[in-house]
Amino acid sequence: MKRSWISAAVALMLAPVTAFAIDTVKRRDGTETSGEVKKISRTEVVVFQKVGSKEIPIPANEVVEVDWDAEPAEFGVARGHEAAGNFPLAVEQLTEAADKAQGLDAKIKADINFYLARAAARAALADPTQAADAITKLKAFTAAERENFRFYEAQELLAEVALRAKDAPAADTAFNSLTQAPWTDTKMLGKIGLARVLLASDNLAGAKMGFDEVAAMETKTPAETSRKLQAMLGQATCLLKQTQPAEALKIIDQVIEQASIDETRTLAEAYVRQGDCLAASGTGAKDAILAYLHVDVIPALAEEREFHAEALYQLSKLWGAVTQPARAAEAAAKLQQLYPNSPWAQKKD
Repeated sequence: MKRSWISAAVALMLAPVTAFAIDTVKRRDGTETSGEVKKISRTEVVVFQKVGSKEIPIPANEVVEVDWDAEPAEFGVARGHEAAGNFPLAVEQLTEAADKAQGLDAKIKADINFYLARAAARAALADPTQAADAITKLKAFTAAERENFRFYEAQELLAEVALRAKDAPAADTAFNSLTQAPWTDTKMLGKIGLARVLLASDNLAGAKMGFDEVAAMETKTPAETSRKLQAMLGQATCLLKQTQPAEALKIIDQVIEQASIDETRTLAEAYVRQGDCLAASGTGAKDAILAYLHVDVIPALAEEREFHAEALYQLSKLWGAVTQPARAAEAAAKLQQLYPNSPWAQKKD
């Protein structure tokens, strides 16, 4: 009897242990959920936790990042490079990660492909000469991964790059897809985008109508409030183009007052438009310079670079108006150094 008990114990110890992956899903609110990512769709990521045998669904629009248990080491390194704006290094590491992921779960391979497309898109937002490559990668991802939790984020990036590349039909299609998402903040983003497409074609009346609709919406979440502020900036831009800088400035001041310090893209755009309004109102160059200088000190992450380039261009012009030629030259040199392929660096006026 004793020998049977010992034999059973030894057999139990030697039996193969079923492995459970420990993936970590990071959310926009800073919290994390760990377990095994069992299922994904364009609307959610489902994490299975062994303790309690429960499944936790996480809405896709809340997911910032997934640390996959079986991911190649290069993937984590690449994410760090991308966050720092080192896109060539990110692409290099992601390419190596993709090579090593061939035998891994399809979910990991798809996520690496998304990051490759996103790195290309973020590079293109600062350097329009790279737009064609980014659009190709993003279209390939959205076509192949229509049920991936990154689908709507990829559509947003595709819309932004296409709009910057003056491909209005592609931007319109991608922004329209966002209006079909199940979340209010994403729908708002799509509507803002469609208004921006109209604005780019100088349809000020149509654009203003679209921005007005979103700006008038009641908001229930921080994400929805953020979209409302973006729509208000759209309203202000339309007013500025309609030669109403004073009215535009009132809206911009509200945005700056209400925006969170973490909303660096919104603040960067707001300060650039504030500078535009002050310069257009004829109140003097000094106030406009102070507005543009705010953008020069906001952390220049990938999303803010277009506004940083614009602010540097305006500073290179306005410093001369206040008899500061050395600072004008410094701003111009900084623009050429940081964003040589930006449309603002190419302007000859």
